Amino acid sequence: MKTLQFTKFYPPVFGGIETATYELAEGLIARGVPTDVLCANTERRAVRDTYGPVRVSRAASYAKLLSTSMAPGLITELARMRGQHDIVHVHLPNPMANVALRLVPPRARIVLHWHSDIINQARALKLYEPLQQWMLRRADAIIATSPPYAAHSPWLRPYSDKVHVVPLGIQADRLLHPQQALSDARRALRARHGERPLIFSIGRMATYKGFDVLTEASRELRRGALVVVGGGGELLDSHREQVRHLGLEGRIVFTGRLSDLEVAAYMAEATMFCLPSTNRAEAFGMVLLEAMVAGLPIVSTDIAGSGVPWVNAHGESGLNVPILQPRALADAINRLLDDPVLARQYGDAGRRRFETHFTADRMVEQTLAVYRQVLGQPG
Repeated sequence: MKTLQFTKFYPPVFGGIETATYELAEGLIARGVPTDVLCANTERRAVRDTYGPVRVSRAASYAKLLSTSMAPGLITELARMRGQHDIVHVHLPNPMANVALRLVPPRARIVLHWHSDIINQARALKLYEPLQQWMLRRADAIIATSPPYAAHSPWLRPYSDKVHVVPLGIQADRLLHPQQALSDARRALRARHGERPLIFSIGRMATYKGFDVLTEASRELRRGALVVVGGGGELLDSHREQVRHLGLEGRIVFTGRLSDLEVAAYMAEATMFCLPSTNRAEAFGMVLLEAMVAGLPIVSTDIAGSGVPWVNAHGESGLNVPILQPRALADAINRLLDDPVLARQYGDAGRRRFETHFTADRMVEQTLAVYRQVLGQPG
């Protein structure tokens, strides 16, 4: 068995899909399954390189339209690789991958990894829908990342007979840093923020992330608590302006982009983690797994049809509140600030939930089971 992971980007570019693809590719290779990656580059040049043990072909990207890299080289690279793999595993949404597969139909079995519906580009979806439907019909198997997403996605429901639920996973060891470096980073952030209780959040500054709601909620938090939001993106300046306009500089801070070491330091020092996202574009919430590894209780939102309130089990690993309701978000955060015993119970249970459901090893083994099924191999 040999697989091709066809995705938007690949590390050192990291996001939710990139992290999942990275864990999967390295896990397959560790199990003796040869695996290559095909993706877009972030620059106007094609590159064939390796990242760890994985061979990566990165097609030149000439522009970005509606979150999609215009990388026509994906088509020629796919043609070059045709016939070399038994499984082509396509990580979606990725319109350019669909175009390439339509023009260069592979001889391999196709497994679609449905990370999310297209939620925020409704007009573009109307043009893309016929290609998406062709891809769903053509697929030999479809992987959904959570039971709620598999059940509620209007695109997946007609193909439920070939949908397999495989939760995303990460290796906890990848989050470790040298002890001295982490200690120094923790001291540095405490020098900035003092010994105040920290509510940590992180993500790309996009509308669906709900950081404007979290800013409003910070007005109602217990005195002394500080919300720290990491990440860059198009709305960073807007969020900082909202903080200034509301006079909340002492209650919430938008740090901008953070290094992996800084993220680890905040996870280690925080009292809890908060994910205030507002719609199903937040399909799973990979960052919740990092919070669970750190033993943090979680406050997140009850997004109908999303995997978020399934990953963060209400009353077990944390609390889920209605979307777009700052007061409900603040009440949940205050409840955990006021009850450190409950917060610790949720944090401990979250770590156990991670070990049970969300390790990279579990994700890789379940994915291999899907591969064997579509290839007709014994389990």
